[in-house]
Amino acid sequence: MRTILNVCFLLVTVFTAQAQQGEVSGRVFNEQQEPLANVSIYLLTAKVGALIKTEITDEHGRYIIKNVPNGAFLVQVSSVGYETLKSKSIQVAGQSVVVDDMILKPESQTIDAVTVEGQVPLVQQRDGKLILNVENSTLAAGNNALEVVQRAPGVSVDKDANLQLMGQQGVNVTIDGRQTYMSGEQLATFLKSMNGDQIQRVEVSTIRSAKEDAEGAVGTINIVLKKNRLEGFNGSFLASAAHGKHARGNTSLNLNYKKNNTTVFGSYGYTHNRQQFDLDMERVIPSDGTDRVFDQDADLIETNRTHNYRVGIEQKTSDRNTMLLQFSGANDDETFDNISLTNIGPRIGVIDSVLDASSKAIKPYNRYTVNFNNELQLDTLGTKLVFDLDWSAFRDNSTINYDYRTSDPRGNLLYDPELERSRMPVDIDIYVAKMDFEKTLKKGGKLETGVKYSNVRSDNDLQFEHFVNEQWQDYAGRPNHFVYTEQIAAAYADFSRGFGQWSMKLGLRTEYTISDGNSITLERRVKRDYLDWFPSANVSYTLNENNIFALSYARKIARPNYRYLNPFEEYVDKFTSMRGNPYVNPQYTNGFTLNYTLYKMFNFTLGTDLTNDAMVESLGQDSVTGQAWITRENLANTVTSYLNINAPVRIGKFWTMNNNLTTIYMHFKGPVAGEYADLGSTFFQGRSTNNFKLNKAFSAELSVNYNSSFLYNVYKIHARWGTDIGINYNFKDERSALKLAGTDIFRTQQNNVSTDFGQFNSMIRQYNDNQTIRLTYTYKFGNLKQQIRKRDAESEEASRAR
Repeated sequence: MRTILNVCFLLVTVFTAQAQQGEVSGRVFNEQQEPLANVSIYLLTAKVGALIKTEITDEHGRYIIKNVPNGAFLVQVSSVGYETLKSKSIQVAGQSVVVDDMILKPESQTIDAVTVEGQVPLVQQRDGKLILNVENSTLAAGNNALEVVQRAPGVSVDKDANLQLMGQQGVNVTIDGRQTYMSGEQLATFLKSMNGDQIQRVEVSTIRSAKEDAEGAVGTINIVLKKNRLEGFNGSFLASAAHGKHARGNTSLNLNYKKNNTTVFGSYGYTHNRQQFDLDMERVIPSDGTDRVFDQDADLIETNRTHNYRVGIEQKTSDRNTMLLQFSGANDDETFDNISLTNIGPRIGVIDSVLDASSKAIKPYNRYTVNFNNELQLDTLGTKLVFDLDWSAFRDNSTINYDYRTSDPRGNLLYDPELERSRMPVDIDIYVAKMDFEKTLKKGGKLETGVKYSNVRSDNDLQFEHFVNEQWQDYAGRPNHFVYTEQIAAAYADFSRGFGQWSMKLGLRTEYTISDGNSITLERRVKRDYLDWFPSANVSYTLNENNIFALSYARKIARPNYRYLNPFEEYVDKFTSMRGNPYVNPQYTNGFTLNYTLYKMFNFTLGTDLTNDAMVESLGQDSVTGQAWITRENLANTVTSYLNINAPVRIGKFWTMNNNLTTIYMHFKGPVAGEYADLGSTFFQGRSTNNFKLNKAFSAELSVNYNSSFLYNVYKIHARWGTDIGINYNFKDERSALKLAGTDIFRTQQNNVSTDFGQFNSMIRQYNDNQTIRLTYTYKFGNLKQQIRKRDAESEEASRAR
């Protein structure tokens, strides 16, 4: 007790002493009233101009200098290509001071080429987020968005290409801060169709403010696309070719024209991707005291031909108002050819029948999105009003043909071939409207409020037939027409303020949900309406500029995917299927996070997520027919604790390294597949990315990753590791570059999964054709004058000053 009192007294003393210090904030714009990022900010004494502190503006042109002592100061603003500007004298006396907006003018002389040494680091920590900067990455060039995103700190993918964060499912994936509203399979398809060259950075966060959607039990992965701010006409071209087991390639064209207050932009990309998935699966099913063993060997060839495009216009209608209208779309022609051979018998090596199965799936997938955004600056102190309208449409019209032939070990057919076919058109329409208001208050406070409304309609019409008596007939019990609608009305309020070395952010979000799942075929309907409250809080303490602590809490939700609610059975093959469950409820998570940043370089994140009614995969099987299925159910509860360490290291002048290490403990407790599970395990994920600056023209990258084995629910995920290498050559014209990269060099990125729980005994070995070599050529054209390359967010000058 005495120790606790001493610590409390010390904290109060420190807080009281430091509360007398103030902070200085402001914004920087160019003459077109556009915010300028990465501008150097210097706090100088008013009398002799001595340097006290430095900062750098963020992407919104804002800067905040904290822990400013009392006195008179000047703020000096400096950026390459612009004239240096100083503010009027300001007086700090333990309070927050907002400096008038500073407008930078271009230097009078023409700058044809400006070379700024240093690059943005591969991984940064900002506002509680870990940021992967991939804009100039050698390994990212030519890869699709899914391959790029999974390189972000704490991010991984499971055997079905679903994104995970800190080893957990239930991730909210957004693009430029907007929800994607896609299932795991749809999202994987969409990210595979997007060129990684379009991505500027990937932001990973396990914390949440009230402004953000409560969706996402673990956290959020935000994909930020590139934006071009150069005057005049300019663009870039990319062509990439790769080879794994099959050839693949992609090309893209980006165009941009900016004149005064008008910017017109567009992009087009084409991808041809052909991959082979090798699958070996063993299942043991007990039946009347005698086991039945299914030993399956399958080859799946997936071919994607995707057109991806985006066009938009940004118009500044006044000094304070900016409108944006953009349209984006993707047309994906996807085919799957699956051939498998299953040996069936009482044990491995003893065969009494053989199933020769083949299926061909054609899945045309189309996505269209229209977005309108208007941002109005109400004053010069940061008060603004933002209005957003979104419409998204997803159209899927997949058809699958099945051919099953069962024979004895000698190859003689035991009965006639079984022919089946299915067709499932899926139409999803999503309408979203939201409005956000932000105001800077006195004494350094900030208030953010807003409302949002979304309306979703998903129409799934499964048609299933089999060939009987020389004609196609409906397969009784399999067709199903399912319509799901969902409306969510939300409102939020966030308040933040700094108190010397302390700062806090408190928020509350409420969401009212109305959903209706209607199985027209089965005449089964599940309606729900519920009101939820989602509080959030963040308290940070800056001991000094090299030691920053932050403690966060947020309540989050993960709603079941539309397809999981559909009570139909989707067949992978004759003996394997996925069943929907209309009675799956949302899961709720209370997340706690402690973050520590050391020397503005090393980031430590310790977190715990407590989830009730967790949605997990559950198993089922029929001992008579040998059929097995997967469905979703609500488990009693899960506990996940993790420690993530991100540590950049510089070795000499030419070698920089970023190491990301994650240790995770997961515990599942509750009924699964008729049994009671009380299972927990600890596992480890690690990735080391190394950049080598050989000379002005040549650079190279080396990435090594490792995932240890662990238990996820009743599944054991086996260990895997991989190595990727790449080399980049920049031509003398500084417009073109050539990149050569190889992924999974040693062919070790295998997804092996097993389960031995109750009556379930299976082993799955899968390889997804990750071993590839890729050559990529990029070229920038048009007016590149006045091009100011973004400097390292932690510039050399700033580092020395601090």
